[in-house]
Amino acid sequence: MDSSAGHTEDKDARVQQPRRTRLFLRRWSPFLLLILAFGYGLLATTILNTGLLKPEATSSRPPPIAVESPQTHYLTKSLTEVLDQQRWLDDNWQPIPENRSGLGYFSVPVTFRVTLNNPGDQPLRKWAVVSAPSLDYIQPAVIGEDGSASLLPAMGDLYPFDHRTIALPQWVWPITLPPGSSILLFEVRNAGPTMLPLSILEPDTVISESAGTLAWKASITGLLVFALLFNLSIVVKMKRPGLAWLSVLMFSLVYSQLVMEGFGLWYLWPNLPEMNRLLNITLPLCLIALCQFTPHFMPVPRNAVRILFGISVLAFVHLLAIPLGLPLLGQGSFLLLAMAGGTMILGLVLRQFSSHVYARYYALSILAILAGSLISSLRTIGWVPINSLTDSAFFLGAAAGSLILTSAVGRQMFEERKRRMKSDIRAQQEQRLRTLVEQDYDRLLKTHRITGKPNRAMLEESLDALDSRKQPYTLGLIRLERFNEIEQALGYRTTEELLKSYLRHLNSFLKQLLGDRLVMINGYAIASIDTATHAFALHRDEASGATGEILGELTNWLEENFREGRFAFSWSASVGIAHAPEHGDDVASALSSAGFAALDRRQTLTVYDPAIAEWQYRQQVLMLDVEGALRNGEMWLEYQPKVCIRDKRTESLEALIRWQHPEFGPVPPAHWVPLAEQVGMIHPVTLWVMDRACQDHGQLKDRHGEHVSIAVNVSAKDLSHPDFHEEVIAITRHHGTRPENLILEITETAMMVDATAARTMIRTLSQAGFRIALDDFGTGHSSLGTLATFDLDELKIDRSFLKDILQHPTRQRIFRAALELGDALDLDVVVEGVEDESIAIWLQQFPGLYGQGYYWARPERLAPQPRTLTADR
Repeated sequence: MDSSAGHTEDKDARVQQPRRTRLFLRRWSPFLLLILAFGYGLLATTILNTGLLKPEATSSRPPPIAVESPQTHYLTKSLTEVLDQQRWLDDNWQPIPENRSGLGYFSVPVTFRVTLNNPGDQPLRKWAVVSAPSLDYIQPAVIGEDGSASLLPAMGDLYPFDHRTIALPQWVWPITLPPGSSILLFEVRNAGPTMLPLSILEPDTVISESAGTLAWKASITGLLVFALLFNLSIVVKMKRPGLAWLSVLMFSLVYSQLVMEGFGLWYLWPNLPEMNRLLNITLPLCLIALCQFTPHFMPVPRNAVRILFGISVLAFVHLLAIPLGLPLLGQGSFLLLAMAGGTMILGLVLRQFSSHVYARYYALSILAILAGSLISSLRTIGWVPINSLTDSAFFLGAAAGSLILTSAVGRQMFEERKRRMKSDIRAQQEQRLRTLVEQDYDRLLKTHRITGKPNRAMLEESLDALDSRKQPYTLGLIRLERFNEIEQALGYRTTEELLKSYLRHLNSFLKQLLGDRLVMINGYAIASIDTATHAFALHRDEASGATGEILGELTNWLEENFREGRFAFSWSASVGIAHAPEHGDDVASALSSAGFAALDRRQTLTVYDPAIAEWQYRQQVLMLDVEGALRNGEMWLEYQPKVCIRDKRTESLEALIRWQHPEFGPVPPAHWVPLAEQVGMIHPVTLWVMDRACQDHGQLKDRHGEHVSIAVNVSAKDLSHPDFHEEVIAITRHHGTRPENLILEITETAMMVDATAARTMIRTLSQAGFRIALDDFGTGHSSLGTLATFDLDELKIDRSFLKDILQHPTRQRIFRAALELGDALDLDVVVEGVEDESIAIWLQQFPGLYGQGYYWARPERLAPQPRTLTADR
């Protein structure tokens, strides 16, 4: 296995190595090209120019002399030919206008003839200064009055610096001008443009002017060097290889200026004149760097990128060809290529000038470079005068362009730094937010959202630890029965604040009451199952036998009114107690047992009784099976008549639901309807009963007459549904039943749960045509004044009024009062629960009274209608 792993690592290393190499070449390719180009240039210079020019012996240096008012002509002949044939006297010399010393590019030697005039009668000592440090070779000669020629020292940037007569970057020869006319001859050979910017000056003037010129040129060179170092730092720090091309551009410019101004041979490489031959390398490098830098600096179309690459290739071809002196590929063709490349780049940046901020920087940079190139070209061909400014025009333009680009790159770096700082700040904020979210998430996982107390998960975790150690404990579940009522009265915000205060007091009380026996739940004495249900636990201590006393003190505390500020009320707390493991093998079972015990409202504290487990299980199963029973036919309707007591005519029938459960058999409504109302399952049952009653209405009319109506029981939950009236109307319309044929029986208690909402819904139903009956009158706690505000049509007196009524005159008087109330409210009165003939006969004394009970008829189920068979078509 080890050998296999080692083989895999070797394979991964071999795969990664080429990728790393490509990444290295991509990042440092500009600098590699720069090094290779300079190496190529040095090699070509060394091989091709060895022995071309050798230093000549110089005679003793004459005293410094200068000439003034020169007249310059030129001839494309070498100085040797001119001297041998005395051609300085010929008339076929071409004149050069004053201040126009540039001739262009020549591949042959050019000899300049300078005619000087000394109007005085004394010889003048002057300095002949040629301000073109980049000339390869310049050989002067002085023609005496007798026609003899005296050669002055030959100079050029192909010679070491110590070969110069005067240690200045310019070419300087001290000469003596006799009275009258004198002739100076200069042979110039140069790989670049041929020129002779000659000045005849006083020695002091040469030094002072040179110092000023050198000062500002050195300052600009210093700025470029600083910009170069700054750009290199950006390349290294930001790891953006595309910006390295700007470094190549600036390095080439610095080198070009060092050569063209003579600073390099003067200070840096005085004994290496071959270094001056690399000017033909650096100029193509400038164009290559500019073309390659453009796509990295600003967005450029793909086709334009290809064209820029093509220009770079052509520039590279010139880089290789110019040192070799190949035909058609010289500095002239390169200038044309450079102008074309610069114009294209300028066009690209002008297209984005208004939309891209860095295009404006680039446009200014390219304009500066093009302006410098144009002036240098015009100077080369003699269209503009040669002076310190025009001689450095290309350098100045390129330097300005480079500095502009460097400032743009600096701005990019600043903005990049700002973005990174913003990203760092954003990352820190996100980290802080993530920490807060994790803390909040941890808190939400462990605490109840409203109360802030440990939630059920933390309760179960604490009790699971006791179960794992087989430690018995007592679990208490506290239900605040009036929580929803108080919330409706005070609003949820106030109620939640009161609840938090109540739980704080309860938490402190439990800690004080239970002491060491208390099971701490994440540092609290109490946990919240939901807003109305809370739990605590205590260790079982059978030896002390004080658990009953402790629970008694807790009961007394819970039965006291809660006082907070201006509020004083009771939460109606109900406590269920379960002992583990007797009442549950695990936490969930113990909680279930305690929860069932808390449902007993007969006393404040109830201990779970295993004997009622079967009943609890039955109640749970019944609630789970309600919806299925409605669908699969386990429920049906039976109808019990309401009759006119005097003539026994059926006026209406009450729809009574029946349930045949597959496990428990017949289930009376009293065993499941109240629980269905409590858990919210009664509303679909009500709608099902209405739908089935409307469906059966046709059969009932056939049996009892067209006038017969159907009564359906409605709960308080139904009245609280805002769309209840629309649902009932939709059912009657579906079956074609008129609303007046449907009686909605509502208990007195249901009306009083939310009297305002019930009154609104009853009025809406009554206006829609439905008849409203008050069911089980006498069992609730409503006032007569409140009942008078409801739109009622029928009053059903509860069966409790008939108990022993024949033997107690007082009960008879109460019954008569109920009848008088119905007459006063103009309601039909129905007496429920009539089972004895004697009571039925006694009730006949009351005219217009209706009755319902076993005496007249038991509830009956309608026989199913026979189906009509039709032939298949």
